[in-house]
Amino acid sequence: MRKHWIMLTLSFICVVLLPLGWIAQVWISERDNPQVIEGRIDLRQWDFSQEGAARLNGIWNYYPDKLLGPEDFEADMSGRRPLSAPMDVRVPSKWNAALGKGQGYGTYHLQVRLTPSHLQKRYGIHTQNIRMSHRIFINGNLIGGMGSPGVTKDSDRQKNLPFTGFTSIEGDTADIIIQVSNYSYASGGIVASVLFGDEASIFRSQQLDGLKDLMTLFGFILPAVFFLVLFRLRRSEKELQFLGLFSLSGALYALTHGEKLLATFIPLLTHDVMLRLQLLSGAFSYYFLLRYLAALVPGAVHGWFVRLGFILLVAQSLIGLTFPTTLFSAFEAPMLLISFSVLFYAIRTMIFWSRKRTNDSHFALVGLMSIIMVVVLFTIGAFVAIDTAFLALLELLLFVLIQMFVTAIRFAQSFLEVEALSERLLVIDSLKDEFMANTSHELRTPLHGIINIAESMLEGAAGAVTPKQAKNLSMITATGKRLSLLVNDILDFSKLKNSEIELNRVPVDLESVARTVVEVSGFTFDDKPIVLIQQWPDALPLVEADEHRLRQILYNLLGNAYKFTEHGVIRLYASVEGDKVRVSVADTGVGIASERLHDIFQSYEQSNGTMERAYEGTGLGLSITKKLVELGEGEIWVESEPGVGSTFHFTLPIVQLPLLQEQINPVPARYVTTQGKKAKDYVAGDLSDSSPMQEQDGNHVGEPTILIVDDDPVNRHVLLNLLSTEHYRVIAADSGIKAIELYEQHPSIDLVITDWMMPKMSGPELCRKLREHRSLSELPILMLTARGLPEDIRHGFQAGANDFLSKPVDAGELRARVRTLIDLRTSVQDTIRAEMAFLQAQIKPHFLYNALNVIIATCAVDPDKATDLLIELSHYLRGSFDFQNRDQLVPLYKELELVESYVHLEQARFEDRLVVKYEVQPDLRLFLPPLTIQPLVENAIRHGVMERAAGGTVRLHIFQEGDDVIVRVQDDGVGIPPERMAQVKSGRTEGPGGVGLQNINRRLMSLYGQGLNIQSHVGSGTQIQFHIPLNQVNHFT
Repeated sequence: MRKHWIMLTLSFICVVLLPLGWIAQVWISERDNPQVIEGRIDLRQWDFSQEGAARLNGIWNYYPDKLLGPEDFEADMSGRRPLSAPMDVRVPSKWNAALGKGQGYGTYHLQVRLTPSHLQKRYGIHTQNIRMSHRIFINGNLIGGMGSPGVTKDSDRQKNLPFTGFTSIEGDTADIIIQVSNYSYASGGIVASVLFGDEASIFRSQQLDGLKDLMTLFGFILPAVFFLVLFRLRRSEKELQFLGLFSLSGALYALTHGEKLLATFIPLLTHDVMLRLQLLSGAFSYYFLLRYLAALVPGAVHGWFVRLGFILLVAQSLIGLTFPTTLFSAFEAPMLLISFSVLFYAIRTMIFWSRKRTNDSHFALVGLMSIIMVVVLFTIGAFVAIDTAFLALLELLLFVLIQMFVTAIRFAQSFLEVEALSERLLVIDSLKDEFMANTSHELRTPLHGIINIAESMLEGAAGAVTPKQAKNLSMITATGKRLSLLVNDILDFSKLKNSEIELNRVPVDLESVARTVVEVSGFTFDDKPIVLIQQWPDALPLVEADEHRLRQILYNLLGNAYKFTEHGVIRLYASVEGDKVRVSVADTGVGIASERLHDIFQSYEQSNGTMERAYEGTGLGLSITKKLVELGEGEIWVESEPGVGSTFHFTLPIVQLPLLQEQINPVPARYVTTQGKKAKDYVAGDLSDSSPMQEQDGNHVGEPTILIVDDDPVNRHVLLNLLSTEHYRVIAADSGIKAIELYEQHPSIDLVITDWMMPKMSGPELCRKLREHRSLSELPILMLTARGLPEDIRHGFQAGANDFLSKPVDAGELRARVRTLIDLRTSVQDTIRAEMAFLQAQIKPHFLYNALNVIIATCAVDPDKATDLLIELSHYLRGSFDFQNRDQLVPLYKELELVESYVHLEQARFEDRLVVKYEVQPDLRLFLPPLTIQPLVENAIRHGVMERAAGGTVRLHIFQEGDDVIVRVQDDGVGIPPERMAQVKSGRTEGPGGVGLQNINRRLMSLYGQGLNIQSHVGSGTQIQFHIPLNQVNHFT
């Protein structure tokens, strides 16, 4: 953090303070330097070798509509041809204000006093921007110029480029005459400072200006090449393209402004083309900057402004290319407004970026500084005669370089992250394979034990079983076998990956193996309207295969076909092709897209990525199948058409032993059909009671209610059986959506047991939905999960789960966790009731003493008022001691009656010192916990306004805002000191009023999930408010 602030401080000094300091230094020095006054300047004390060339800024003599030469001024001095009185015109500036027009011609005249010298000395003059042609004389000698000034447009040749000229001067005076004409621009005159000095100082100034422009030029070109090349490699990142084009436009701007280096590189470039390029470079620069900002931070730049920018760019381009230069140059003010608008959007974007608090947010702040400085420098240049354009260009260049640096850092970080992730993935992949293999191996023994025990009990090993018991045991057996297949897949995948599987290839009767597979598949498949057909040729030879692995291949292919077929036909058939038998499994399912045909045999791939949630699986089956087929010297491929179905083909080698071939008897063609055959046909009873939403029958009045949420019917049934023996009322749902519906129908649910992985709405999502209505203590949630990682458990707790139980669930542990959570909920409710009773019993003896004293004193003066006070005291005490309402909610008007009775007694005691104002929305009909408002009002009176000698005002405001009812108690009392506020918020209830506030806060948190909101300022008062959600008000009523 310290390093971050040091960097920002240094950046602020370099980006902001140094340019402003330079401007201040120049402004101060310009003020102290000699100035031109009425066409004269004294440079006798100026040291050109130390201070450089002098700027001839100030008030020059100007002769409008005249191109005067040295002979004209000699005639005027001799009196032969006197000249009219000159005008005073400031240099540098546009002559529009002085002349009232932008086009025309005239003559600038200046006399410079120099150090007397009897020897000729070389002096020079340097101009940068004189619109739009000029000719210069010094002491009667023509030293040059740009273009050719004329009294008419036809006689004039316009050219505005920097000019440097030298001449020898003898004596102490330099008489400077500058003829200027403008017929091609909206403004004219000497608009940049004229430099005068000896030959060495002028050369230094000229070279320095050229060097600055060259540095700026290459500063824009290099980032432009960098960003555009990078964009060619990563075309999805449009910001790179726009930043590169902005840099190119900036380079063109640097070429056409300042020393106008473009004219040096292309001497034949005309003046008209130069003017148009100046306009276009600025227009494109700001447009590409706008597009870059819009792409960099989406949402920071409004879409309509981007479209407007494009329209303005097209308009400016058309004007710049087709209109006369005198016309488009008149639009400088609107173009400046467009430029400032883009710069302000740049500032807005940089603020957006810096607020993200990313690793490069400090670069965004530096970029923000540079863009702000561009605006500041342009503004200073508009009001002060200091050339700030170069500094503004440098700030823009700095902005580009910062973006270049940020881009380079991001790409470097991305490469490092990819490299680290690749190495980590390789390690994790090997660890994953090892973990899966070890875990699966350890699961096999207990899993087989479970299956064997269940099957033996089903066969009567432990005595006769009832139909319901037989159904449960069949569930155990079917689920165990399904899990056993998954464990075997994982183990096989690990072995295949490590080349640890060897096939026991023997002659196999393919039809017999296939018939067994079809029978078992019919036993385990889900109930779908599907016909399974076997079709074999008349004479099918034996194949050379591992019978166990062949059975596994057929299981995988048939299971895959069944998974992706909702209705229709699955066909298993074979044909002899040369020395191989081709086995095919065809279905009428969803089909596979052509681009996915080669991917489905990869590990962890599924046939349709969009259906992964609808048809969940490991994605290992087809990968294992392909490896097993290839290991047996066969081939496997798939043909498919989306919406029509898929056909998987694989080949097996035919046994080449003549003896076995002769023993094979021809078999006639047979068709075996299995339709609707599934596990329930082989067990007693059915699973009709394992519906998506179910509830156990029986009398459960007064028993805790448990909601079970699991998408697996077997798991739901197991949980129902385990919990029903503990005298619980158990209801079940097969999804999170159904669980929400059940919760709304049964608001008295005491516990929710939910699975983690469910389609459409996961367990954590269900937790978050339920937590919108009930707190942790009011509705405990037990989550069942196979995920045991700390990150997963943390995520579940953040979602609102109270406890976790890992799968497979142990019956004893499940019952213990359920009992603990329900007892915890009951204990919390009992605690809240006890605190409520304690609060109701908090009738302070001194309050009764004060109230009775007031009533006694009032009896002698106003018996009727004393009677009213006794009635109010009676109402207050009856409402405070009403313990019948401690376990339920009370209507709002009952709570307000208690408040009014209490306030009436306090106002009788404190009289004018106490003012209570009620602002209660009249149409509110709601219930709320008892003794929630009155203690807040009492706290505001006793510990707020009555601590002041003058008393104060208490306001009770109750109103509806959106889906909430807000109760607010506000006073203008002494407020709560910070240390006391810390005690109240932390729950340490030392001192008066603490128990009441904490009790109210806990009850509100328990009921609504949010408690009291306390705001207080010492000496200004306190405001306490709480929210009552309307969606829970109706429930509690």
